[in-house]
Amino acid sequence: MMLDENIVALSPSAVYRILKRAGLLNKWNQTKKSSKGKGFEQQQAPHEHWHVDIKYVNFKGTFLF
Repeated sequence: MMLDENIVALSPSAVYRILKRAGLLNKWNQTKKSSKGKGFEQQQAPHEHWHVDIKYVNFKGTFLF
């Protein structure tokens, strides 16, 4: 709206620079930290951890992968 009314105009690079400096870019674009190399914590009792892999499922005549 401000651009349409000739109040203010900023280039995309200026907007990016301002948002980055204010720390507002990573709020929505956070990457997960990898747990690779930390190993697997073994369970202490039977049936504490279950894991199932499904290759495909037939749903109403369509195979979903």
